[in-house]
Amino acid sequence: MRLTSLNGTGFRNLAGFSLEFNASRNIFIGPNGAGKTNLLEAIYYLCIGRSMRAHAEDQQLVGFSSGLLRLEGRAVSAQGELTVEVGYDKAEKRVRINGELQQRLSGLIGRLPVVSLSPEDDDLCKGGPAERRRFLDLAISQLSRSYLADLQECRRVLAHRNKLLAGWRDGRSRGDSLDAWNSQLQAVGSRITAKRLAVVDSLAPLAEDHYRAVAGNGERLGLRYRFSYPVEPGGDPGAALGLALSANTAFERSRGLSMYGPHRDDLEIALDGQRIRSFGSQGQQRTAAIALKLAEAGLLARELGDQPLVLLDEIFAELDGRRGANLVGRLDPGCQAFIASAHDDGISDTFAIKTILIDSGRITTP
Repeated sequence: MRLTSLNGTGFRNLAGFSLEFNASRNIFIGPNGAGKTNLLEAIYYLCIGRSMRAHAEDQQLVGFSSGLLRLEGRAVSAQGELTVEVGYDKAEKRVRINGELQQRLSGLIGRLPVVSLSPEDDDLCKGGPAERRRFLDLAISQLSRSYLADLQECRRVLAHRNKLLAGWRDGRSRGDSLDAWNSQLQAVGSRITAKRLAVVDSLAPLAEDHYRAVAGNGERLGLRYRFSYPVEPGGDPGAALGLALSANTAFERSRGLSMYGPHRDDLEIALDGQRIRSFGSQGQQRTAAIALKLAEAGLLARELGDQPLVLLDEIFAELDGRRGANLVGRLDPGCQAFIASAHDDGISDTFAIKTILIDSGRITTP
């Protein structure tokens, strides 16, 4: 996958821009607050239809002096040329692919595969389970449209089930039964966890290899999927979920929430068998997060037959010189990378080819 050009207006603090990119390496340089990360975010928004910052809403992306944002990118993939347009006017989001209006925003996911590395990725290791589920869900959704549909179905089932449970807790529900919703949650939950388990099995050796190479030591990174309900070794997770739902009705009624299912599962990250969230240093957590994202990029490339775009936001500021150099060496030579950095620091001599300068939202090329 190659993003050949990007045009944009009304995106955060960025002035209107029209850029062409190098097929290999591009570096965005400017002082803090100039808009480097915003340009990376614009690329990510074009690919995914939402911000790479976990809690940023669409309306926050529209510049103060603009009533709407619009992005248009041209790309070349293994399947041919592609034009993507994304627009948002504080009321509605519209996506066009090769000029065709998409009826669902999910139609964009996977068309421009992308992986983002930033300091916020530390939350993969030190944050709560939601951060790690989000990582898995986005990676798998770029590989499988049916998985994205299952996620949407699961949210629908949980919304109805939680409404019924909350009614019981508050004394508003009487004779209503959970049986139908249990069956639906068991069915969709089984499909989701099956795909997650397969992806974790694929990611684990890749992440371990990347961690060892970037860290430059003998520590071993491990991944394990943790269910929110008991599953016997070698047992059927779907059957175990059904049993947990039927056996814990009173507990869920008292909480007014669905306490078991893929929405409560976790991805355990460990170093030498110790959970990194509890025992890892900041440097170990940072390196583990990078290893996970590099593993994601490798998995996408292998499964899609096309390299994803790779975005690196101030990543070198978080690493010592040795680990930064090791990270550069782990990027696939065939991928297109976009790097945001406050200073060149020699990166362009060994890594980036095209330099783009950003100052107070204005973008120039030397």
